[in-house]
Amino acid sequence: MDRSVDISDCSQLVQVSRNGVTESRHYGVAVVLDPDGSPLLSLGNPDALIFPRSAVKPFQAIASLRCGVALTDVQVALACASHVGTFEHQDVARAMLQAGGLDASDLQCPQSWPVDSATRTQMTLEQLPKSALAFNCSGKHAGFLLAAKALGSETASYLDPVHPVQQTAHAVLEEFCGPIHFTGIDGCGAPAVQMSLQSLAQGFRQLVVSQQAEAQRVVDAMRHHPWAVRGKGHPNTEVIRRTGAIAKLGAEGALAVAAPSGVTVAIKMLDGSARGTDLLALSLLRKFDAIEETPYRELRVQLQPAGATAGARAAGLQLAGTDF
Repeated sequence: MDRSVDISDCSQLVQVSRNGVTESRHYGVAVVLDPDGSPLLSLGNPDALIFPRSAVKPFQAIASLRCGVALTDVQVALACASHVGTFEHQDVARAMLQAGGLDASDLQCPQSWPVDSATRTQMTLEQLPKSALAFNCSGKHAGFLLAAKALGSETASYLDPVHPVQQTAHAVLEEFCGPIHFTGIDGCGAPAVQMSLQSLAQGFRQLVVSQQAEAQRVVDAMRHHPWAVRGKGHPNTEVIRRTGAIAKLGAEGALAVAAPSGVTVAIKMLDGSARGTDLLALSLLRKFDAIEETPYRELRVQLQPAGATAGARAAGLQLAGTDF
C-alpha cells in the first residue's frame, strides 16, 4: 500500500472560533476542478492518497447496472446511498431484494439501528430488532446481490474482491477515477479502494458530464430522488435537491460534490471529521459560480453546524480565514 494522506499533505481548511479566539482547527485537502478537468484550486496536496469510502457508491451502482440489473430510479438512488434508515429507505431495499427472490438474510452488511432517530424510536417501541435493511449501505448491497444474480454468479461471495460483481466495480472505478492504489475492506464488508483525492474529483466530474447510459441513470436518479441518497434535511440530500449538484459523503471526512456544469469539489479531512465539509464544498462551488447565490445562502444557514446551546452566539465556523 502506498503512503496515505498525512499532515504534510494538508492545509488548514476549517477553524472553529469562540469569541474571536480559535478553539479547534481541521486540516485536510481540497481540490476544485473545472468542467474539462483542469484544476481551479488546490488546498493541500490533491495527489494525496485517501479512502473515499462511501463517496464511490455512485460508481458501484454503475457497476451493478452494467451487470444487467433492472432497477427503478428510486432503487438506483438507494444503490448510491448512505441512507439514514427510515422505513421508506428500508422498503425500497426490501423491494429490490424481493425482485431477485432474495431477502434481508442475504445481505452481508451489518445489522444496525437506523441513523434516523424517529425510525429508531418507532422500531424500539414496536420491539423490532436491528436490521441489515436499516444499515446505510443496504441499497448498495442489494444492488450487488441483484448484479450477482444477473450474471449467474453465486451470491454468497458477492463481496469477495475476485467476485465478478466486484471486478466490474473495480473496472468502473478505474474508468471514471483512474488508478486504484490499494483495496482494503470497508465497514460494510465491501472492498474499500484507495485513490488520490484528485482521482475522486475527476471521477465525479466525469460522472456528471458523461454521456454514458449508466452514468446518466445514476445522476438522474440521485437528482429525482435525493431523499433516498441520505435523508430529508441531511446535507447530501439538501444540496442535491436545492442545487442539482451530485453530492456524496464518505466516512472519515470524505466528500465529493459535482455541480451540473461539471465544476467539482473533493475534500478529505485528516482527522476524519465531517464538520464543515459541506459548507466548505458549497463555498468553493460558489467561489467559481458553479451554484447560484440564493440556494447557496439558504443552504449555508440550514447546514451550519450547531453550536453549544447557551453559547451559540459566541461560536463561529471559518473556512480558510473567511466566515461562513
